[in-house]
Amino acid sequence: MILGGLPEDVLLQVATKLTAREVWDSLKVMFVGADRVRAVRRTTLRGELDRLNMADGEALDAYAGRLVGMTARFANLGETLGDAALMKKLLDTVPDRLFPVVAGIEQFCNLDEMTFDEALGRLCAFDERVRCRGQDGGERGGDQLC
Repeated sequence: MILGGLPEDVLLQVATKLTAREVWDSLKVMFVGADRVRAVRRTTLRGELDRLNMADGEALDAYAGRLVGMTARFANLGETLGDAALMKKLLDTVPDRLFPVVAGIEQFCNLDEMTFDEALGRLCAFDERVRCRGQDGGERGGDQLC
């Protein structure tokens, strides 16, 4: 029964075991190590997330893509990174040019109910408005959307 549920690479590693108990003990040893590796990878990824910042000239959609990519990497390691954590990271790490909209979001919106996409949309709308008015140092974005 145990052998029927194993992938081929794992099956080859336990093929020399004579009893089901030996196979089971061998699997426990193999996968306890995998759990430890996964825990270390989660810790490393958490550190990467903590150090992640939006560069001053970086587009919001590119930065948001990096944040969402981190979410996928967390999911691959068995941990979820919710909207609240993503939104907090987004609002805490945007450059100073977006500070007025961050302050507005924090003052007038219920952050517990707001989604990451909604916060990103508000930031993009503000950034686009500023670029269209030429208040970003003279660099106009033209028809380019966020």
